[in-house]
Amino acid sequence: MNDYINFKRQRELGEILSDTFKFLRQEYKGLFKALVRNAAIPYILLIAAAGYYATVSSDISLFDGGIFRMANFLLPALILFLTVLFYYAVMYGTVLQYIRLYIENGGVVDQELLKTALRKQLGSLVGTTFLIAIIVFFGLMLCILPGIYLAIPLSLGWAVLVFENKSVGDVIADSFKLIKGEWWMTFATLFVLGLLLYVANIVFSLPVIIYTFVKAFTSAAEISEGDISSLFDWVYLTLSVLSSAAQYILAVIFPIAIAFIYYNLNEKANQTGTFETIDSIGTDS
Repeated sequence: MNDYINFKRQRELGEILSDTFKFLRQEYKGLFKALVRNAAIPYILLIAAAGYYATVSSDISLFDGGIFRMANFLLPALILFLTVLFYYAVMYGTVLQYIRLYIENGGVVDQELLKTALRKQLGSLVGTTFLIAIIVFFGLMLCILPGIYLAIPLSLGWAVLVFENKSVGDVIADSFKLIKGEWWMTFATLFVLGLLLYVANIVFSLPVIIYTFVKAFTSAAEISEGDISSLFDWVYLTLSVLSSAAQYILAVIFPIAIAFIYYNLNEKANQTGTFETIDSIGTDS
């Protein structure tokens, strides 16, 4: 296959970014099909949770009703948090299993095999996602910087799990081993990619921003009297949920980049792809 992208080789930052988008352009139909088949339900649950959270959080009376009123805010926040983690576990698993099969079969992906493999690893994917979230959360609570430091190696956790079929405990340890000496390169790659997606997310948020400004201007009298509830009408909530929905779809780019980073680091550490190429040459001859 002329358009086949070889994951198992070393890449510089620019190559990782360019090949990430190249792979997405070439495989978007297959990836979309895989995500619809495997991640549609988690995605729908997430959008419903985001709508529920947006509706409840727009009720400003929660913030002046004491601790008992604030308790009503915690439930939708918890539901949103859990659905976000579940969606990301399934989405990362789907994309990485797609890439695994793409590599193993020279660019051909069997959707049934992908679905079967994802189901087998679903528990591990969810467990890994929760564990990463907890570790990063406590790291951020310590003083932000430890959270950032931990998040970079842990971002490889899903790739280690899928590509090496490791246990959840081994995933964490192996992620730190893999990134040894390459933390700054990995950080730079994820930072640039995150910056690009941040700009894209702002674009999707423009309708919400514009509507909020227009609504604030037309409701200046109510706001000046301390009543800002008029800002959070059904139009605002709908636009906010749609914006979030688009941003969750855009997040699909991250696991693709993670796969390229993983194989880049693995090649530097173990030269797996190089040895496979040499073996294939010997076999062909």
